[in-house]
Amino acid sequence: MEFEVGFTNSVRYKCLEDLQRRAVDLYLSYCGMEDVECGHHFGPHVRTEYVIHLVTKGKGTFRCEDSHYELKENMAFLIYPGMDTEYEADLECPWSYAWVGFNGGKAHTCVTNAGFMPEKPVIPIRNMDVLLSCIQHMLEAHQLTYANELKRSSELMRFFSTLLEDYSEENPSPGRSGYDYPCAVYVEQAIDYMQKNYDQKIKVNDLADYIGINRSYLTNSFRKIMNMSPQKFLITLRLDKAISLLRETALPIHTISAQVGYDDPLAFSKMFKQNYGISPTSFREAPEKLIKYENKNEYMRSLSI
Repeated sequence: MEFEVGFTNSVRYKCLEDLQRRAVDLYLSYCGMEDVECGHHFGPHVRTEYVIHLVTKGKGTFRCEDSHYELKENMAFLIYPGMDTEYEADLECPWSYAWVGFNGGKAHTCVTNAGFMPEKPVIPIRNMDVLLSCIQHMLEAHQLTYANELKRSSELMRFFSTLLEDYSEENPSPGRSGYDYPCAVYVEQAIDYMQKNYDQKIKVNDLADYIGINRSYLTNSFRKIMNMSPQKFLITLRLDKAISLLRETALPIHTISAQVGYDDPLAFSKMFKQNYGISPTSFREAPEKLIKYENKNEYMRSLSI
């Protein structure tokens, strides 16, 4: 078994897809650019990652849950994980856009500090050229090397630093904490604690007590902000760490299991296979392979064969 990463490079559509997760705080899942045709429509669809689209020219519409938005050049829209969305290019002046798909423990903090909110997933863009150069550099670094992985990660950081600086300049607010909801503060504290102690036994009750709130409020806040429970986030965090150890070290499985918080290697293997459909040993042995494509959707069609 191989883990395939798709890279499509055509005149109107460029896309890098299915990048393997090697980071926990913030990681790139895919990115691309496209000049779409009149009336091009996508959705309804529910994403598992955050996706930011940058409209570089033309017009189109975006629906998120029950809200509709008209977009044009130098605007961006964010798709949150777990939200039902669809979007369509204008019939007379179709848009062109670029996109980045990402996730991780710091993803929500990044998008919130950039001015996005679930009830306001659309923002204006000031430094479009800088943001597009970040995505272009990600696409150029498509070869599966560790150096290119670092390049893509650095460009994702530069992408967000540009968005955050733009928002801060346009919306100065002395003492602004970066959180729009009180519950986000507790979620951030919970995430920070789990990232520092994921190798220890963590119970949601103990975590809530440590932060100073009750379990119910922590769980509800987590679902509101992260679209998942604290337990699910902890599992994802531990398995992401395990992936890095499997790929980058020769440590035995039972050692990796203990280092990511599982005393029982069998329980670790069962959880890993439940989430990824493959055992830790098979994952370690499976090489990554970059396959290049010339046409849009050719990569996705190959996955369904």
